[in-house]
Amino acid sequence: MARPNFFPLVLLPSFHRPGQHHSISIKHIQPPNMSYRVRFAKIKQQGESSASPTNPTIGQRELGPRLPQHPETPPSRSYSKFGCKECKSRRVKCDETFPTCLRCRRRGTLCLAAARPTQWLAEMPSIMLKSVQEPWPGAVNPNKRLLHNWLNNTSRMMALSPTNNPLSLPLVRHLLSTPSLVHAVQCLSAGEEGFFEPPTLRAYFRERGLAIQALRHELEDSTSIKPSSVLTVFLLGISASWTKDKPDDYGKEHLSAARILLNRMLAEDRHRDDLLVQYIIGWYLYWDMTCAFIAEPDDTSCSYATEMPASMRSMLSSFHPMIGFSAKLFYLLGNLGRYCRRVMETGRRDILLEVKFEEQLFAWNPEHEDHALVDMSYAYRHHGLIMLYQVCGRPPRQGSTQQIMNAAQDSVCLRRHLALDSLKKLLSIPINAPSINFQSMPLLTAASELWQGDTKIRLEVVERFKAIYSTNRVIINLWAINLLEELWECCDSGNMVLCLELLLSKNWFLNFA
Repeated sequence: MARPNFFPLVLLPSFHRPGQHHSISIKHIQPPNMSYRVRFAKIKQQGESSASPTNPTIGQRELGPRLPQHPETPPSRSYSKFGCKECKSRRVKCDETFPTCLRCRRRGTLCLAAARPTQWLAEMPSIMLKSVQEPWPGAVNPNKRLLHNWLNNTSRMMALSPTNNPLSLPLVRHLLSTPSLVHAVQCLSAGEEGFFEPPTLRAYFRERGLAIQALRHELEDSTSIKPSSVLTVFLLGISASWTKDKPDDYGKEHLSAARILLNRMLAEDRHRDDLLVQYIIGWYLYWDMTCAFIAEPDDTSCSYATEMPASMRSMLSSFHPMIGFSAKLFYLLGNLGRYCRRVMETGRRDILLEVKFEEQLFAWNPEHEDHALVDMSYAYRHHGLIMLYQVCGRPPRQGSTQQIMNAAQDSVCLRRHLALDSLKKLLSIPINAPSINFQSMPLLTAASELWQGDTKIRLEVVERFKAIYSTNRVIINLWAINLLEELWECCDSGNMVLCLELLLSKNWFLNFA
């Protein structure tokens, strides 16, 4: 017998009165897979009689379809899929705010959030999921998970905008022909997945070793160096200290090799207009600037040329995905950093050069529609001026001894003014802005000028460094917090010391590239 396509419902009277016949109502309701509407009864107000016209007695109630009376089911518990490690260890629900959840922010703890999923995995070119088909010693089969994490997460720390990132999808065609680059990006991706913590670094070191091995083969022929191989040198160099117990390495050998290889490429006209080469040039300016002060004075890169090389001037009029329109500023800051380090080591000064540094920094003004990038560029300019005034004081002009002493006193006030302005600009940038990855260096310099009474701003600076660490997972930001806390403790106890002096005394190399 065929099953009917409806479900009968038999409703019996809920209350029986003598002399009243039982009425049976049989109705056909829709199957469960069809939608229907439910009209809820009026809620009885406090003090309202149960026999009122609007609330008839049970015996007067009309018979009809009713929903079955079930006990109220408890609301389903929602679990956070991408909660941070701290909330999971405490067994509390994480609100999954990125990069720092609200609970970690209130507790003042580090927020180690899980990577967010992506929606464009199905849209990835199928060629990315195939083995690389270029002839070289040994075959390279990219790890799909690590490669996807690089394209979506890790590469973002090296670009001002996720929509203009040459190290994401545009890098795919270079990965197919450069095995060292495949292993390099997988190396950083594996480390970033585990916050570069020692228990999770087995894949990191394995991929790093394979990248170095493949790079040796690619550089055997010095006449045909590919830009993608130079990019491998950059990736290995900037990450040299990310897995260290302390910042005792800034990738000096990699920086020197990158400089030599870049000069060889720029000597050939066919490479100068390559988009990847232009990106590498801007990255080199940023990397060189961040290492300018911490590099040893006998480094061959020490030079104080105030004019950029002709091969780099093309970047002045175009927006760079990593440094924006700050190519000229970063070139100037690199020279200034090397000069300040040499002054601290030897005591020899060049007053005319200091005056020129100051004039060029004050004359530089960024112009861009993105206010966050403009504020960060001003913070970098202030970073250079603060560093100049910390090491050399304000360059003395011609005048009496009293005027020179007034200029020295004026430099202290000017340093604090620049520092507070930098912190105001940097801390006003949202923590989820892409440019937050590039704030660490000017943030450290400005925060080193805070006084004992600036307790609130100090806490905001520490919180910002923790947010940066939660974003890019690079331990340099935690070392910066340790350096600042030690510096503030010394200054609060009356032992006035400069941040640069403390950095050298600890023999630390903080490379923010």
